[in-house]
Amino acid sequence: MNTLTIGKKEFQVKEEEILQASLKFYVDNPRVYSALRVSDDIKPDQSNIEKLMISMEHVKQLRLSIESNGGLIDPLIVRDGDLVVLEGNSRLAAYRILCQKDPISWGKVKCLILPSDIDESSIFTLLGQYHIIGRKDWSPYEQAGYLYRRSKESKLSVDIMAKELGIKKGDAQRYLKVFSFMIETKDLEPTNWSYYDELLKNKSINNATKSHPELVNTLVLQIKNKEIQQASDIRKVGEIAKCPDKKAKKVLAEIASGQKDIYNGFEQVKDTGKIDSIYKKMRAFRELITDSEFADSINDSPEIKYEIKKILTLLNKFS
Repeated sequence: MNTLTIGKKEFQVKEEEILQASLKFYVDNPRVYSALRVSDDIKPDQSNIEKLMISMEHVKQLRLSIESNGGLIDPLIVRDGDLVVLEGNSRLAAYRILCQKDPISWGKVKCLILPSDIDESSIFTLLGQYHIIGRKDWSPYEQAGYLYRRSKESKLSVDIMAKELGIKKGDAQRYLKVFSFMIETKDLEPTNWSYYDELLKNKSINNATKSHPELVNTLVLQIKNKEIQQASDIRKVGEIAKCPDKKAKKVLAEIASGQKDIYNGFEQVKDTGKIDSIYKKMRAFRELITDSEFADSINDSPEIKYEIKKILTLLNKFS
């Protein structure tokens, strides 16, 4: 009998072929959880999971790969007793497709069987090793959803969960923050993950909500309605928010109230020339030389005095 190391624990495992029809999909698989779960108290049944899994494009491609190889390269990882496939649900779905055409050739599948009493923490670590720090084939949305459910079910701290997965605490906190926000806004559309990630990490937008509390709700509605073309466009609002100009403040108020879209607003502020890189550098330089500590540093450094003289000579050309 072989062993499998999960985290810092070793588990006795056995490898054998099992009838694929007797295997069960893992209910908490992030690929199907949000699409099929009605609430935290109601779990999707096996037929619904299978129906969704075999319709996924990556499963159809996987089926072709398995068929051309004549079987699996990596066995499914199965929990003994209930025969739940903890790792390899997409491969199980691919086998179900193959079995529809040829039940004899594809009736059995290679499996690595873990003990029936494996703890939930080890299962979480196992899947994290495969899909978060390993292949990373789960999308950030799927990773965040799994982390969120783990936090709710286990009540573990972010520190402990991050250590279990081998990821940074800051990344775990960000995933939980964004996924929780998506739940609050009643928008669990996977393709909107990157939009909310951009929205919540933008410090300028966060600061702008103090004077425009309606801004976030307006942007959320625009995300839901697909009015924002790509996630990175959220940054345009941040650029407007940090622009120290009366025009920018007026435009931001109009965006917050929904009177103006972010694209027209950004172009209007851009036309003032106050959000381009040259302006930002010049403004930063002006703020530097007006700082009280700057005068002291000049007196203490002949090198800085020399540079100031060179700058003054160059500036005379523009006067």
